[in-house]
Amino acid sequence: MTDTMTHYSNLLTTLPTKLYSAAFPSPDESPSSQDLMILVSTIAVMWAAIFSVLHRYLHPYAMRQQWLTDAMGREYDRVGLSMCKALRVKWTRQRYTEIMLNDWPKMQGIYLQHFIGGALCLPAVLGYTDSWAANLACLGVLSEMGWEMSDMADIVITRSTAIDGKERVPDTLVMIMSIHHSMTLTLGLPLVMKYRQLRTLHLLTFNLQWAAALAISANEYCKTLDLKNQKQLWTFRIVNGICFGIMAWMRGIYWLFLCGKLHMRLYEDEEYTMMCVGVVIYTLITGFNVMLCIYPFGKKMLKFGPRSKEMGLVDMDDGEELEDTKKEGGVHLSPSNNSLMEKGDTDN
Repeated sequence: MTDTMTHYSNLLTTLPTKLYSAAFPSPDESPSSQDLMILVSTIAVMWAAIFSVLHRYLHPYAMRQQWLTDAMGREYDRVGLSMCKALRVKWTRQRYTEIMLNDWPKMQGIYLQHFIGGALCLPAVLGYTDSWAANLACLGVLSEMGWEMSDMADIVITRSTAIDGKERVPDTLVMIMSIHHSMTLTLGLPLVMKYRQLRTLHLLTFNLQWAAALAISANEYCKTLDLKNQKQLWTFRIVNGICFGIMAWMRGIYWLFLCGKLHMRLYEDEEYTMMCVGVVIYTLITGFNVMLCIYPFGKKMLKFGPRSKEMGLVDMDDGEELEDTKKEGGVHLSPSNNSLMEKGDTDN
């Protein structure tokens, strides 16, 4: 018993040093997969704790804000009902609003996490070639990996323990999030171990994380705009148009270019296993990017553009989608603190 306690005490004592060495190895060092997994697991716990704190303090605030309640209702009329149909879940307008209010703190945490992960890549993206810049960029990869581990754990726990878990996190959404998380969870660690100094890896990580951060934060802002107000309508159009351009470039054209460049490197180095796994994953992620990142912004550009019937489309309280809700009915369940419905439309 004493030996066991001593062993665990030594582990805790040396843990900070291990974590630092794994995150910031010297140029002649290469962290082991075990040390990197310890670092990733620690990051996963850290992000889980941060999201828990955000929910604890921001959720009561969100529930008191009438402007936020109104915003979530408008979002349901704009795109929420279509999203629910795609996920094969029937939510009433009230139920959707409850879920989005409960998830609002989590959405703030998601784009915060992506902004931080992308920011870690900035020195390498800006051209710094020192080992510290590469280490920071790889920490951005590991940060994303840690968050995705905690998010998948949240999905599993919600579906397996909550009475309405499978309704809150339907099969379609599980598939979408599994595709979204597949790249980092399968290739993140091997790429960091093999290609820590590779600029293409740094650019790819930066692009994926900041594109998601910009899109999610802009989408959260656009929810608050009342499109019956002409000034706010034009703000919506401008922000949405900028996001479409960013997504089309960072999650479309430049994504394909970087994937091709990375695959050429893997082929040259005869890393055929990573290359074959990568082909499957990049194909899935490309589909994800087109359908859930680029297309939604393009659809909103057409739907709420200057040539649309503005009063008939910008706010559909009396429109076609609301009528569909009345005809189809909906499931009204107790509020959820952990629903992931929103990410089916906006996340990376």
